[in-house]
Order: sequence, then structure tokens, then C-alpha cells
Amino acid sequence: MKMSISQFDLFSHRMPMGIAIFDRELRLQQCNPTWANYIEGYTPGLESVQTGLLLADLLPNAIDVLLPFIHRAFRGETAVEDALRLFSQDSLFYWDAAFSPVIANDAITGVLLVATDVTDRVLTQQLLERHVADRTRKLSALYDVMAVAAEPMGLKQILQQALARVLTAVQAQAGIIQLLNTDQTHLHLVVQQGLPPDVIDELQTIPISNGLFGALVRDWQPIVLKDITVNLEATPALRESDLCAYAGLQMNVKGGMLGVLSVFRQRQRPFNKEDIALLDSVADQIGVAIENARLRKENEQLLVLEERNRLARELHDAVTQSLYSLTLFAEANRRFAEEGDLPHSVEYAALLGNTAQQALREMRLLVHNLRPSILEQAGLVRAIQQRLDGVERRAGIQAVLQTEGVFDLPAHVEEALYHLTQEALNNALKHASATEVMVSLEQDTHAIRLMVQDNGCGFDKSNQDDSGGLGLVSMQERVALLQGELSIETAVNRGTSITVKLNLEATTNPLQDFEALNLL
Repeated sequence: MKMSISQFDLFSHRMPMGIAIFDRELRLQQCNPTWANYIEGYTPGLESVQTGLLLADLLPNAIDVLLPFIHRAFRGETAVEDALRLFSQDSLFYWDAAFSPVIANDAITGVLLVATDVTDRVLTQQLLERHVADRTRKLSALYDVMAVAAEPMGLKQILQQALARVLTAVQAQAGIIQLLNTDQTHLHLVVQQGLPPDVIDELQTIPISNGLFGALVRDWQPIVLKDITVNLEATPALRESDLCAYAGLQMNVKGGMLGVLSVFRQRQRPFNKEDIALLDSVADQIGVAIENARLRKENEQLLVLEERNRLARELHDAVTQSLYSLTLFAEANRRFAEEGDLPHSVEYAALLGNTAQQALREMRLLVHNLRPSILEQAGLVRAIQQRLDGVERRAGIQAVLQTEGVFDLPAHVEEALYHLTQEALNNALKHASATEVMVSLEQDTHAIRLMVQDNGCGFDKSNQDDSGGLGLVSMQERVALLQGELSIETAVNRGTSITVKLNLEATTNPLQDFEALNLL
């Protein structure tokens, strides 16, 4: 710098911040070495900082940001700004800056600029904030996966939602979940997201004897690749795809391997240690979800078995005994008839009639215990109508039942729809403070739709505390057993609409046509 020694130089020479004075035309009058070093570092093409240079020449890309503060100083104000974001050519830097008027002879003759370079501090803080945001995002994803694993949904739906959350958390564009077969000889593709069609076809069934995915199973070690397209063990379609970075981990539960979780990125940015740690935790949670699905299915099987055993006991204790008695009476009656013993034949014919009537009563009682009596007596439509007449209307609620179609339903479907209607109506009566309810039933050849609407207070579906006591979980479970769809539309003070759709061709009776889910 070519500047004369002055009181300004003596004052500012050893100051840790940069100090500079500009005139009204924003020409540099004086500055200390610190400020000069700032400018020379930000503007590589500038040989040296000299008096007389315009601020626009010293910091050409930052002048627009600085001018508003300089104008305030020219108006007699002192402007202070922390972490002021500035550019100079290709440099980004941050200043804690203060702008003050320079006064001589009661007139503002220029501006004093005091700046401290805080670039390292700001960038470090931004990096820390990104780390915190990244960690929060990943923890949220892990929590979401745990929440999904606890939902009473089908296993495939659980895996699909878990995979979607994982891809968002690790910023991956594609992913797959493969499960081992019972012989643990092949991996089968269960769910995927973002894969090209040819890759999907190629990964449907993979033997574990060779290849990249087989190595995951054989070695029990995660595999992390910067570029899967150059890996010779990858499948041909993967090597020719636009997928790049890869991470694969095993899904284990109770010391055994269930399958493989794999994620892909389309750009060459490898997965880091935090990504792998998250994937490892998520893989364990997916394993737990699979195990929970298996346990739920076992429990359903046990319930079905228990129900069958109960029915067998009642049939044996009641109806079977009566039928056995009928065979004995019929055989005795035949012998008496052949012998011409009419009095005894008449006597045993009467016993046959009485015993048959007793067996019929016992069978009806058994059927009554299996189905609500109102359904046995009136059918689904009349049963719902009697419910509306006997409960809602007597409570002062305007109740309407709309029907469309001819209702010819299996007994277990009628029973399920009746219980679902009761649950929805009970919610409207007990919790929603509704004054109007409408029940709609529509059936065609292949499907039936039930809808229950009310004008009550509604609830926030995102708040589990609001909806947990409304029996929604049991309704979802009942619909899931019938392989149907349940949708709930509601909002606070907007009423509630519950819709159930059943495909009558796909709906099976869990007590008659039960198939265990083949998890692996």
C-alpha cells in the first residue's frame, strides 16, 4: 500500500479488524493493512490497494450489497450488520460490518467502514447446521420406519412404505428389498422403487451362489460401492444403467438372515458411514416388521384353529349326538317295521321326529352364536335400518339409509359390514356429537361399497391421540381380513366419512378358506 503515515495509520495499524475511509464518491481515502489484505485476498487480479481507487473497483461484485448501508451512513446513521454475505469475483466471504458517517466541519464528508472477516465461522456454523439437519432427517426416517413397522398393514405395503422413507433419508434415487426363500437358495424381489424395467426383470429371482447380491448373503458383510457399473459381479442390466453409488445390507432377525436391503444413487457420490449406520438400523427394523407380520399371521391361524375347535366341540356335544341318536332310532324303527310291530314302530317314529327337531334347534342355536341374531332374522339392510331406527333416531339424530343394487352376500361379509357400520355409527353417536348420519350401501356383480357419513366434529388424522379411541384399528383389521379397502376422510369440525370397498370375488371367509401368508 502507498499511504502516508498519519494518526489514522497509528490508530488502525495493529487493529484486528479491517478499517477503511471513503469519500462521498466512494474513493478510498485511508485503510489499515488488515483491510487491504482482505481486499487483495478477495480480488486476485488487483495488484495492490491504493488510495483513490473506487469501492466498485475494489469489490466489484459486492458493491450492490454494500450501497444500502453506505447510504444510511451518508444520512447520518450508523448501520451494523452481522454475517453480511458478499461476493468478489469467484470468492464468497462474510463480514461483520459497521458503517459510520465521517464528519468534518459539521458536514458528512465520507463513510467509515469497519469489517471483520467471519467467513470461517459462518461456514463452520453452516456445516454444523447441515450435519444437524442431516442427522435429524435420518433419525426421523428411522422413527418413520419403526412407526410403519408397527402398523396393522399387509407386509408388502409395510416394506414399500419403509423403502420409500429410507430412500428419502439417504438421498438415494432407487432401492430394492429382496427376501430369501425358505431353502435360502434364492433372493426374490419383493418391493422396489426407481429401478429401470430391465433391472426389475433381472432381479426377480437371484441365486445366492454367485453375483453381488449372493455375496451379501454368503459373506454377511455390507457392500458399499462408488460405482456399481464397473463391478463385474453386478448384473448386466445394472452395469448398463444410469445407477452409480450402491450400498447393500443384510436384514436379520433373531440371528437369522431374512433378505437384503439395497439402495442406489444416480450420481457418483458414495454412501458415507452415517448413511450405512442408518441403513443398518433400518434393515433391522424391516426384519422386525417381517417377524411381526409372521407372528400376526401365526396368531390369526391360532384364532382360526381355536374357533374351529370350539365349533367341533359344540357340534360333537350337541348336534353330532342328536344325529347319532337319529341313526339308532331309525335302525330300530326299521326292524320293528319289518317285524310288523306297528306300536313300537310308531313309537320310534315319534322319537325320530322329536330328536330331529332337537337337532334342528341346536343347529339354529349354533348358527345364532356365529352370527348376530338381527342379521339372521332380517338381513344386512334391514338390520342397519333397525339400528338407525332404534338408536340414532331415538337419540334425535337425522338418520338416512341409501341402498343401490340387490344384496346377496356371504354370511361372513354381512357380519363384517354390520359390525363396521355399528362401529362407525357408535363413533358418530359417542364422540362426534353428530346431528345427521347417512349410511350408503351399493352392490354390483363383483363388489360392494359401504359408506357412513356424519356432520360431527371430525378429528385430526395426523394426531393418533384423537383417533386411537375410535376403534379405527379394529376396523382396519376387520377390513384387512376381508382383503378390502378402508378409507377415512375427516378434518376438525368438518365431519367424518368412512368408506369400505370389498371385492366379492377376492373376499374369503377366514373360517372356511384361510391361507397363511408365505413371508419368505
